[in-house]
Amino acid sequence: MSFSSEIKEKLCGAADACAFCSAALLAGVFRFAGRARPDGLLLATENRAVAALVEREFLECFGIEIRFAYKASGRLYSLLLQDEHLLENVKERLFPETEAELEQLFPFQCCKAAFVRGAFLGGGSISDPEKNYHLEFDAGGERAAGELAAVLEQLGAASKMTRRKNRCIVYIKGYETIADVLGIIGAGSAALEIYNVSIEKEIRNQVNRQVNCENANIDKVAQAYCKHLQAIEKIKRNIGLDKLPESLQEIARVRLEYPDESLKELGKRLEKPIGKSGVNHRLNRLIALAEELK
Repeated sequence: MSFSSEIKEKLCGAADACAFCSAALLAGVFRFAGRARPDGLLLATENRAVAALVEREFLECFGIEIRFAYKASGRLYSLLLQDEHLLENVKERLFPETEAELEQLFPFQCCKAAFVRGAFLGGGSISDPEKNYHLEFDAGGERAAGELAAVLEQLGAASKMTRRKNRCIVYIKGYETIADVLGIIGAGSAALEIYNVSIEKEIRNQVNRQVNCENANIDKVAQAYCKHLQAIEKIKRNIGLDKLPESLQEIARVRLEYPDESLKELGKRLEKPIGKSGVNHRLNRLIALAEELK
């Protein structure tokens, strides 16, 4: 089962927060899963739990029992409302014409959350957080997309809109906003999972950055050692290390004996310990001397 399907299954078991939430939820489902036809209003879903929820909420909201029909060929649960009186009632309750009437559909914050929950159940999808952070709602038309975007904004969640195959898509990318929306609509466990995944990803990224940094440092140390070794060997072949000042003889000997140690560690091994800058200065003198030799 996909991450989206798991969330929808859980959301279908969430209880309405108030008496107005039923209509708000149905409004979301019908906008994002419904389609007007000459012979009525068609509602279709691939999720049995969503179909069962709509049946319950429709009875609660309109006092009428409805039943979805299952089409095995398309693996769809579909409902066709054709009664003119019922269609008029549905249109009046769930598809208000004016902005003021739309506000009456969401008298409380919980109703706005129910509307978004319905929109997700009807036409929403979410990517597996292990792969990507992406939540979207296939609104179809601009009006439904605009209404959803406005409600999301009222709930504190910024969204964006795009077009895909002549359909309006409302989407959210940031994991924090996605988790907030899921929490608002009743999918708290999914929101927590997204936060946990984001933390795990950040830890992995930090480890990778640290490993890359350490590898870069190792390469840097290796390159420096090769440069030091070449200089020391050249001096040894041409004039001999015993011709060098005692301080340079000592640093050359220590450098050869401890190839893996840092400059700071090399400085501690000298008879009279010196700091990193002092070691670097002496090694650079060896390199400069080697470059002068033919």
